Amino acid sequence: MVLLSPVARGPVLSPAIRDHRIESTIALVTDDIYSVMTDLETLGFVHKVGNVYVALSGDVLSHAVEIGQSLSWDRAVHMVRFP
Repeated sequence: MVLLSPVARGPVLSPAIRDHRIESTIALVTDDIYSVMTDLETLGFVHKVGNVYVALSGDVLSHAVEIGQSLSWDRAVHMVRFP
């Protein structure tokens, strides 16, 4: 089931579909920004700033919202996958 959000530009996946986020792919966008994706959507991004990894939620980098920071790469990716 795909729900349309009145605020978002794209579809918002129902919780039942979001459970499939376990299978995600990481892609290098720039030297310090990585995209976290599934087969269905872009979940967000991880931006490396110095020694800190900034977790960003959203499918468009310029509109992504910070959801957390971590010194651990794995923790930052986890924040994006399971907000």
